[in-house]
Amino acid sequence: MLIAVYGTLKTGEENYARFLPGRMPSFRGFVEIPYRMYANGAYPMLVPAAEKSRIFVEVFDVDEGKMRELAALEEPYDYWRETVVLHEWGREVEIYVHAAPPPEGFAPVASGEWRLRRRASRDAPESRE
Repeated sequence: MLIAVYGTLKTGEENYARFLPGRMPSFRGFVEIPYRMYANGAYPMLVPAAEKSRIFVEVFDVDEGKMRELAALEEPYDYWRETVVLHEWGREVEIYVHAAPPPEGFAPVASGEWRLRRRASRDAPESRE
């Protein structure tokens, strides 16, 4: 099965090391899909949207056992799996999404690239007020 990831499961992130270590993505890049990205600083979520947004994803080929592990990670936080077509790659993939509206404390990620947002906030100077 093909799973598209956009947050803590991407290469270099903490859950990649726990759940997908050593695997190389079959596809990496921006795709236009009918979801909008939000984040709270610790992790992102996609929520269904009427319009498509540019979202950066990595796609991994995993077996049913790994999909069960990923479900155990995502589903307790009210994420569910949907099938979406990545026209840029020409394939159907599974992706975890969350209900709209996003919970309190989540803000839109206009860039569609969560790692970029996290780096920017981590590199920002601290307030001394």
